Amino acid sequence: MGKKINLFFFVILCLAALLVLNQAKPKDREPAGDVSTSMTAPSRIVVVQEPGIQRLDPAKAADTGSLRVIANIYEGLVRFAPGTSRVEPCLARAWEVSDDGKIWTFHLRQDVRFHDGTPLDARVVEAGVKKLLDSKQGGPTTYADFVYAPVEKITAKDRYCVEFHLKYPYAPFLNNLAVPMAAPITGPEPAHKDGSAAAPPGTGPYIPVDELDGGLLLRANMQYWDSPAPVKEILILSAADANRRSEMLLSGRADIALDLTFDDAARLRFRGYPVYRSTGLDISYLGFYTDRQPFNRLAARQAVAKAINREEIFKHLALQQVQPATTHLPPGVPGYDPSKAQAAHDPDGAARLLREAGYEQDFSFTLITYTDPRPYTPGGGKELAEAVAWSASEAGITINVRAYPWEQFKKALQRREGDAFLFGWISDNGDPDNILHTLLSRDQAGKGQNITRYQSPELETLLVSGRITTDETIRRELYTRAQDVLNRGTPWVVLGHSLHYAATSPGVSGFALSPTGWHFLGRVAKNQ
Repeated sequence: MGKKINLFFFVILCLAALLVLNQAKPKDREPAGDVSTSMTAPSRIVVVQEPGIQRLDPAKAADTGSLRVIANIYEGLVRFAPGTSRVEPCLARAWEVSDDGKIWTFHLRQDVRFHDGTPLDARVVEAGVKKLLDSKQGGPTTYADFVYAPVEKITAKDRYCVEFHLKYPYAPFLNNLAVPMAAPITGPEPAHKDGSAAAPPGTGPYIPVDELDGGLLLRANMQYWDSPAPVKEILILSAADANRRSEMLLSGRADIALDLTFDDAARLRFRGYPVYRSTGLDISYLGFYTDRQPFNRLAARQAVAKAINREEIFKHLALQQVQPATTHLPPGVPGYDPSKAQAAHDPDGAARLLREAGYEQDFSFTLITYTDPRPYTPGGGKELAEAVAWSASEAGITINVRAYPWEQFKKALQRREGDAFLFGWISDNGDPDNILHTLLSRDQAGKGQNITRYQSPELETLLVSGRITTDETIRRELYTRAQDVLNRGTPWVVLGHSLHYAATSPGVSGFALSPTGWHFLGRVAKNQ
């Protein structure tokens, strides 16, 4: 009798506890929108991301939230294979490059139609690219300017063959064409009934149809040239808080949650949800002003490189949000080679180098940085700089940190304040040229992104050769050798790459988390 009474009270206590927990659930975790309409269904996949969607014209968009949607509505001649930064055919089924690297010929698919029914042919591509090139005259700078900067002219050779004539040989052109901002479009933007501009037609697996629950509803393009998307609709929602996004997944109000923290991803994995991780196509680094004291001396640069313990730094900061860097290129970028690691942590070796360079007393310098979080430094530059200073102190190096808000920091960089700086770079197109040439070439010194002003004739030869050589095997070798030169010259110390997390409901298949940040959803399916 006593056991039954105890069991009765135990059940009552459990029910009371559940009631309290349910009533105490934070309201700010409730998903945006009307629950009744945003609950997922077998024919719809709901994706929740951190950023909002600003515009859908690929020629004008520059923000991640918009480009993710654009990558599923519009297509270029080539694209990045889902989940990678590797270029594969898209609207063009094949292409070739002239021996001098200046003429790129693309052969189009013959069964492609835009969402408005317009057939894709070479004249449409020619007109779309010419429109972009003409709009550059006197207009604001856009990503389309970056994509088509090398183009001198474009010509339709026949109905399904288009030719790009470049001003100079430029091997990264293929990667340029793979970004969402390169998609050809038809004619002027259509207009809504209220007179506002509507999205121009694309060729992708989804078509934008309406706003719903504060997000954008996409419908499957049933005339898609490839296999039509497995689900009829995708609803893209935005929620600024990562915990809220994971709660939407847990509650069944979302099928895919992007932009998660490691903690949220770990919690979801523990609950049985598939979790995805990718390394960003970016790099954070400590750069030296190599044209003035004290870092015009190689020994001083090499000593700082040996003094810094990346693993220990990110272990105390955000090891699960940042991958410690070892080489000058992020994983996934052609030319990335783990064997080309920069100097390993060696405080005794750092101290010895400083003594040999004549620095008998403590070596000190000023490091300028930014306070704001960046993708490659989620805790902000000041936090990272202070951790770097702590690490270097083991070798008798004193680093004085001076931090500014991001916009002020960029002005301080232009003034070349301090002796060294923390900075980072996010690759636009996943090509090694976009990182190494942009940040370390001679023509970027003094007028571009080569803030270190490092110059090396050997490095310059390798970087220029990498730009004009279209053979991928040779290009990889060139960038591998370039990293050897950088390891010897040490114009900077590589620090880390961003890590990105996402999760899906167990019933979702076909999702791939892309290092580019633009995720192709045309193959995502949902079990009934």
